[in-house]
Amino acid sequence: MSRGENAQLAADMYSQLLAAKNWTAATAWQGIAELLLTCEVQRAGVGWIPFVPKGGTSPLDVVVYRETNDFKVKNGAPNATVLKAQQLSQYLADQLGCSRANLCSTIAKFWRHPQVSQLQMHNLVGNAFRSIIVDALKKFGAPGITYEEEVHHKDAFSGWRFRSRSKLGKIDIFAWKGRQPVAMFSTRWRYRHDRVDFIHEAQAFSAAALEMFSGFPYYAVTGEFNPARLAKVLANVPSPIAAVVHFFPDLITAGLGENGRTAQLKSLDWLIQQSHTW
Repeated sequence: MSRGENAQLAADMYSQLLAAKNWTAATAWQGIAELLLTCEVQRAGVGWIPFVPKGGTSPLDVVVYRETNDFKVKNGAPNATVLKAQQLSQYLADQLGCSRANLCSTIAKFWRHPQVSQLQMHNLVGNAFRSIIVDALKKFGAPGITYEEEVHHKDAFSGWRFRSRSKLGKIDIFAWKGRQPVAMFSTRWRYRHDRVDFIHEAQAFSAAALEMFSGFPYYAVTGEFNPARLAKVLANVPSPIAAVVHFFPDLITAGLGENGRTAQLKSLDWLIQQSHTW
């Protein structure tokens, strides 16, 4: 399926950043951070505004890495989510090589673009994330692999009779080497209400891949920061999911200080290297 105009914009902006900053496979994640992370929030009829948490009196100036109602200030004291956001923001600034004071103006580049700045983030971010992942794999991954986005499962597994009682969605990314399928991917910027359907789809698609093609890996690629949600997806590794890939797991382990539940997360760099084994 061809990309939408806004997803192509995100991919083009990513390519421009790569060219300007000479990022490698190991640092390719920084383009995702600079484009899609933000310190602001959207409000209907207003647009993007600084984020003031419940109970607060001034903007936090931190990465809004999870739902806004998790951020609270009581009697002037920030809760644990705010404190972790401060820690994460400092870590991210260090990794991007910018000052802490300049972090919020360094990130959210995609959301400030005139073409999308007045559009709803939740309608755009999933497609943008998916297309950026594809372009990172094309740029740094193994040559000779073709990537298709939003592939209908009946096209991916032509002739296969799915026995699922639930409706199956499209496969976010499907990879081919010649005529041989070699990998498939779910790309979710965040895990929310579609989490159960996503696991169900992974089971159905992995079973079809095993029976029709002797199997090939199904990867879950995400920008989720909530450790509890990540742990629920990681519980399905190595079957039916080969690996859960975060665009930069160190943001969670070092940035948020979460180690135990998310230790199995793989990085975008790892995924890029995996392409040479497909």
